[in-house]
Amino acid sequence: MLTIHEHTNLQEASNELLEFALEPSNWMTGTPAGQTPASVPAQDVQNQRRVGALRIYAVVEVAPSLEVFLRIAFRAPGLTPVKAADHLEAFLKPRLPLTPNSEWQVEVDERRWIHFVRRYASPRLQA
Repeated sequence: MLTIHEHTNLQEASNELLEFALEPSNWMTGTPAGQTPASVPAQDVQNQRRVGALRIYAVVEVAPSLEVFLRIAFRAPGLTPVKAADHLEAFLKPRLPLTPNSEWQVEVDERRWIHFVRRYASPRLQA
């Protein structure tokens, strides 16, 4: 059984996980438009890290339309979307700091993962 890498703080997890997730060879095909990411984090422990009780998932998804999205999800007992947004800001700060008016979609799935999704690359890749 594969285990999730544990870290002592969010910055350490961010450095390792973002480096892995942003590497183009680790990008994944995304879920088709209109479908929820339901069990995505449970499927791949390479894209997960743990800091105490907080679990973090990060991936760059390439949709069938060739649009590219960054998905970051958090899960912890009692975690709310507002607290998850604070975790997102701290998680991204070293590499992709949040800027005013940056738009993120927020989704909460049935397993209580709080997902943040935004466009990562220009509107469409050209093959």
